[in-house]
Amino acid sequence: MTDRINASTWRKTWLLKSAALTTFATVLAFPGSTWAQTAQSPAEEPQGAAQNTATTEGAIGEIVVTAQFRAQNVQRTPLAITALSAETMSAQGLTNVSDIAAQAPNVVLQPAQAGAGPSVQSFIRGVGQVDSNPAVSPGVGTYIDDVYYGSIAGANFDLVDLDRVEVLRGPQGTLAGQNSIGGSVKLYSKKPTGDGSGYVALSYGRFNNVRVNAAADIPLVRDRLFMRITGVSDSKDGYVTRYDFACTHPGTAVPSFGSSGDCKLGTLGGKSVTAGRVQLRWVPSDTLEVNLAGDYINDNSEGTPQTLLYAQNQGQTPKTSINGVSLGTASGASQFISYSPYGAYATDPYSKSAYVSYATYCDPSPSDKTAAYCVQPRSATHGGGGSLTIDYKIGDHVSLKSITAYRRQRMDYVDDSDTTPIGGALLTNALTYREFTQELRLNAGLFDNRINLTLGGFYMNEKTKLDSRIDIPPFDFLGRDRVPATTYAAFGNIDWKATDKLQLIGGLRYSKQEKTFNFGRLGVPGSVAGFHPDGPPYFPCPQAGGTVVNVAVCPVNGLSGTFKGDNVDYRVAAQYQWTPTFMTYASVATGFKGGGVNPRPYNLYQVIPFDPERLTSYEIGFKSDLFDRRLRVNASLFYGNYTNLQLPVSSCPANPAYPNVPLASYAQPCSALLNAGKARTQGGELEVTARPIDKLTLQGTLGYLDIGFKSLQAAAISAGTTLNSQFPLASKWKASASAQYRIDTESAGAITPRLDMTYQSSFYTSIPNTTFNKVPGYTLLNASLAWEAPDGKWMVIGNLMNLTNKLYYYALLDARAVNGLVTGFPAAPRQWRITVKRSF
Repeated sequence: MTDRINASTWRKTWLLKSAALTTFATVLAFPGSTWAQTAQSPAEEPQGAAQNTATTEGAIGEIVVTAQFRAQNVQRTPLAITALSAETMSAQGLTNVSDIAAQAPNVVLQPAQAGAGPSVQSFIRGVGQVDSNPAVSPGVGTYIDDVYYGSIAGANFDLVDLDRVEVLRGPQGTLAGQNSIGGSVKLYSKKPTGDGSGYVALSYGRFNNVRVNAAADIPLVRDRLFMRITGVSDSKDGYVTRYDFACTHPGTAVPSFGSSGDCKLGTLGGKSVTAGRVQLRWVPSDTLEVNLAGDYINDNSEGTPQTLLYAQNQGQTPKTSINGVSLGTASGASQFISYSPYGAYATDPYSKSAYVSYATYCDPSPSDKTAAYCVQPRSATHGGGGSLTIDYKIGDHVSLKSITAYRRQRMDYVDDSDTTPIGGALLTNALTYREFTQELRLNAGLFDNRINLTLGGFYMNEKTKLDSRIDIPPFDFLGRDRVPATTYAAFGNIDWKATDKLQLIGGLRYSKQEKTFNFGRLGVPGSVAGFHPDGPPYFPCPQAGGTVVNVAVCPVNGLSGTFKGDNVDYRVAAQYQWTPTFMTYASVATGFKGGGVNPRPYNLYQVIPFDPERLTSYEIGFKSDLFDRRLRVNASLFYGNYTNLQLPVSSCPANPAYPNVPLASYAQPCSALLNAGKARTQGGELEVTARPIDKLTLQGTLGYLDIGFKSLQAAAISAGTTLNSQFPLASKWKASASAQYRIDTESAGAITPRLDMTYQSSFYTSIPNTTFNKVPGYTLLNASLAWEAPDGKWMVIGNLMNLTNKLYYYALLDARAVNGLVTGFPAAPRQWRITVKRSF
């Protein structure tokens, strides 16, 4: 009863505070003629157009977004949106998706840990996905030109020749669909216009970073057919150096792995990417527009930077050793630590550097007695896709849009997660992802456009193939998993202009999903063991008298599990335009993250499905342009009920398909995902832009997040999750600030210095929370200096990233329960880059 009273009291307090904030903002805006300038409604523009419609010199311009299926001024859209223009991204030196997060409150977009390869971990308002296995779904949707990309793997796209980026916070189940439960990130390319324009940009920076970026807009048929070609090549040496331990420590029992005279084996974090895109835009009449686009990426980047930070005595027989040197004792493994934030464990006399690793990406003696197993560290992506978008204007206020797309990408990545020369944990993965999507939208403006209606349908077919070798003693097996999935959806959205100032919005989406996981668990060729007589002919599984490791997983070989389910999402919103430059809104919206099948069973009884996660969010906010559009202040408050959380458990539940099999015979060991908890999320966001004088622009964001569990099942608690556990990557505070000043000269062009600051409070990278997976808070500074020629055709930009050379880890992996080790993923040290750009 006390908990219910406390919850009720908190909600009342929260609503009172929210109402007070909205009332204060309303009062602030009412002196209309003094604080706000009257402006006309923005004219209808083509989708994706980024407009600057400021009517006063020095005023803050507008960005047009399409989050609600039609072009709207972001300041008149009742959603928490951060919109970044191409100019802003260029000034800040942003080059890939993970760079965007610094500009948006309560948003985390960061490179994944090594075990997830070339992926991005996306979280908005504490909701996202850490696991990259294809059995689970993303929590934040990623879109490229309105085409959904359904995998975490390979989602850290380069920001090449973009018009804008939209980051939508809060569940987007109605507007975006499945797996946008936290929000969505939408990238929009520049469309061909046929104006003959283009540019070439050449950059050089620290770590031998060479980047070439170019685009050309070509008219093929006057006023009818246009083409835009874009290309990028980006290469860089890694910032973590791998050394041969035997070379740097003569006399050690650890064998040499063939380094050169400088003892170097290579680097981690290096980049080698080539990518291109071709777009065709055909406008045969005023009623029809066809856009065809194709892209390809060839990414041969090095493995993810990772270093050893801590080693402990496991208190048991060592699992892995070479020449008497073992990972099972602190004294054995700690000698491979070059630097550690944990004090006494920084024992390496060679360099004392945080950017040194002794990882060899070799297992000299696998547990199944096969030959030595060595691979090259890599985090590569190869593939591409195409899309066909057709816009047809049926009548003056009725249009039809069709979006057809196909994408195929293969990701190859390796994780030497023990980061030592002993080979305690080596994982290789080849993940191939294919998707086909088709979306139809009918937009109609009714009753003199007082009602805007959107009806649509969506279909997606996904096929994921994951081939892997899991070499983690005592396991050593080949995975051959296949995961097909289909999604069908129908949706509608209605926007009713009830009065000249009041708009009411409602939306509904029905989604139906099916996902199957086909398990392949095969023995490694050459395993020293007896062979199962019914096993596959080429990679047979050892029988019980052989290698214990394979017996533990091979019983699930050839099995499959299927999840089937449907979901209804809705959105209700009201917005009130108090003045032409001040708007308040309130909304209720839902979203879901798709269900799936436990991807890590130890026996057939653990092949069980889990249901979708669901989030219902309540939000209020305001958007304002004040002082003749020289000050923009946007704010939002939110509260969400988060249910059916997919959580890891260490004791599997009873499988209803096998009622006569005793649970005790298969409950453990267990590494399953189950719907085992409920949570609530609450917080607020503030975004401010100011131009106190014509040439000076100041920006700032602030995000506060409080997300926590409300209830947990016993199975989740047994795996280490508690009601006090903090969600992964959920910093309580995030903030950013920037200042830039444009100095115009009469004959020498313009010079623009810029300074950016970002702050992120501490967070945990996984559950259970431990000292060894808690990342301390940090502040980063970036700076840039740009020169633009008087005619605008030449530009030189110098960027400094991590200006203070801050050492921080963007993720920590606490694997003490597996091999007694803790590893860290250091972010890059200070970097500089100079870019010369020629436009034509």
